[in-house]
Amino acid sequence: MANSVYVHFQDLSRPLRLSNCSELIDRFPLIFPGWEIDTQSSSAQTPIISIDLDKQGNYRLETEWLKETASYRDEVDTLCALVAKVVKARTLEDMNLLCLHGAAVEIDGALIIFPNKYRAGKSVLATCLAATGYRVYSDDVLPISLETGEGIAPSIAPRLRTPYPDNLDAQTRQFIESRVALEGERYHYLDLTPDLLAPRDSRAPIGAFVFLEREEGATPELRPISESDVLRQVVWQNFAREVDAPSILGRLGQVVGKARSYTLCYDRADDAVELLVKCFQRQEADDGLARRTLKLQSAESAAIDIPAGYLLRRNGISEIKSDSEAFLADAKGSAIHHLNPTGSAIWNLLSQPVTIEQIIELLLVAFPDAGKEQVEADVRKLIKSLKTKNLLLVGPRSVGIRGSG
Repeated sequence: MANSVYVHFQDLSRPLRLSNCSELIDRFPLIFPGWEIDTQSSSAQTPIISIDLDKQGNYRLETEWLKETASYRDEVDTLCALVAKVVKARTLEDMNLLCLHGAAVEIDGALIIFPNKYRAGKSVLATCLAATGYRVYSDDVLPISLETGEGIAPSIAPRLRTPYPDNLDAQTRQFIESRVALEGERYHYLDLTPDLLAPRDSRAPIGAFVFLEREEGATPELRPISESDVLRQVVWQNFAREVDAPSILGRLGQVVGKARSYTLCYDRADDAVELLVKCFQRQEADDGLARRTLKLQSAESAAIDIPAGYLLRRNGISEIKSDSEAFLADAKGSAIHHLNPTGSAIWNLLSQPVTIEQIIELLLVAFPDAGKEQVEADVRKLIKSLKTKNLLLVGPRSVGIRGSG
């Protein structure tokens, strides 16, 4: 293709193609500091990502896994989209990685992860911690090793949405403004030194998950939250869907079980930084709060015949119990399923052959104030969902043979 340049990124087997916009390459050393990047005028490989600058001045971005073409007018917006696509491409090729949406900062040798979604304030908070001297691992996406559970620095420049919060300390604002290296209509990219931005592939254990709640006028406060709440959120924010679900569930369960977990309610980022440093710097985790482990187990059934009309949990289902809730993963699938306390109780009953009517009867005994019609509707809905997700065996059927059902 005329006016095309092919860019090979470190750890990606196939290139990025830039058509009529090769000047974007000049931005890559800032956006991807420490990455090995090679450019060629041609390539025999099909590009995994393509960006084309059309005659109307629109950057048109395509990938092989998305059917629709994205279009951007602003160069920096285009680069923001490219970063997300490069990270996604890396997870498609490396089955040993999970990736979480969230910022991560190293405090006293462990990562504090802010796994919030879009526009939650995580990038500003991470940058404020950098202004205090703490090293940023990520401000948006954090790869996690499936083998060790450690966070891995992707070495991508922090990006801040403009305008900045108007209640930043003057010293923090000066730190940010002095490091702006690329300005777009909506975003600024910062140029941080290696002591403040972890070099590519640096690793550190995960010490805490902190979810952010902005509240005007709030005094910063860290509120402990349950493992099940954290696990539910990080499972959904993981986007390495190509990795088998039991591996995702098992590793995330172990990581969450070893970490402290909080919600941070705050208004001013600088005040929040002071509280975070006080909480996490040089403090030993309370074993009673932070080292609760999640039990990973397999729902293995005995070699028996299921009578007609009875239900039984399928063999090979990975299960993590956290508090009174449960998370399930089918070894043959790629999905993770969450059960609330009632659903978890029903799942426990399904460890032995049981009928829907028996489940309803047992729940009515356990919850005498619940209406029979509502209990029956809830049970039938859950059983239908479990059957649809291939998590149940239905009699008559032998489960003593591998792969039966």
